[in-house]
Amino acid sequence: MDPVELGAARPVIFESWRRSLAARVDPDRHEAPVVYERDEVADLRDAHPLAATVPLLTHTLSMDDTIMIVTDARGHILWCEGDRQIRHKAERVHLTEGSRWSEDVIGTNAMGTALVTGRPVTVHSREHLVRTYHGWTCAASPIHDPHTGVLLGVVDVSGPLKTMHPAVAQLVSAAAQLATHHLQRFAPRQHVLTLNFLGGLQAGLDGRPLSLTLRNAEVLTALALHPKGLTAEQLALLLYGERGNPTTVRAELHRLRAQLGAVLLTRPYRLDAVVRGDFLDVRTALRSGDAGGATRHYSGDLLPRSDAPVIREERVDLAAAVRKGVLERGDLDALLSFADSGDDAEVLERLQVLLPAADPRHALVSSRLRRALE
Repeated sequence: MDPVELGAARPVIFESWRRSLAARVDPDRHEAPVVYERDEVADLRDAHPLAATVPLLTHTLSMDDTIMIVTDARGHILWCEGDRQIRHKAERVHLTEGSRWSEDVIGTNAMGTALVTGRPVTVHSREHLVRTYHGWTCAASPIHDPHTGVLLGVVDVSGPLKTMHPAVAQLVSAAAQLATHHLQRFAPRQHVLTLNFLGGLQAGLDGRPLSLTLRNAEVLTALALHPKGLTAEQLALLLYGERGNPTTVRAELHRLRAQLGAVLLTRPYRLDAVVRGDFLDVRTALRSGDAGGATRHYSGDLLPRSDAPVIREERVDLAAAVRKGVLERGDLDALLSFADSGDDAEVLERLQVLLPAADPRHALVSSRLRRALE
């Protein structure tokens, strides 16, 4: 399918192409980005709630000339099983473990589009936005946590166009339902911890707001950035530097546990929850090379009042990486979004050039630029 044919596309494909092109996905881009190395994928698998369903999904969806894929909620492929020859073909186009297949990164595809719509999706051949994948057909279905409704990822079956049977889509949907029932029956409930610390301090556990101090937020940020866990000594260094005292950290963690309960584990200290957060979304987007996505999630500096070493370092790294992506991309909306987070003279100068003089925002940008240069 070429852009001129888009008007004849199925509605789900039409909307997906529209979103993908708005995200500036290039139809001639040849491969999805590989975000995680093999050892990192292994760690992600161990911590992911869908790990318990993979044997069931593999057994249900084992077919000749196809591969079965399971992703996380951001579109990273964590498992890829199936026909060896097809796997080799898939690896050549980065349809493999560790790569990211979200719609905003690689365009219309069954996995990424299912994540966006929350519904089963089949993408045939030239319905893929990126031409590299016109020889593939893929059917994907989302899997939600049966206890919380949170989207956990998708299961997908992919294969060469000529080998995919029409009934595969129904089988994939049925397999996703089986996985959900398995989680409901056997898997413990996964808590969801939300940390929105860019430009402010907001957090919630399973939809319930948390009342956190700045030090609480610093501890949670450090643990979110180190999902394998940290000792009290390591946390003391990250939070206080060389003067840090592990006893002080243990007291802080004891107070924090009063709000988090069993979510905060010990030996080492770590979070037993699905952790979501605006700063984590920015990190993921940057790692995938998605400057536009990073800018959309970036709403200000990370915990701007914090002086903890781990926060200062992450704050500087995020701001610098987002700024670099915005300036290199030169997109008006991205520049405007980033400018809202502070008076950056170079960003404001770029906006002054891009905005027409008759645009009301031009005068505002010019005024802010004068103040920034004073």
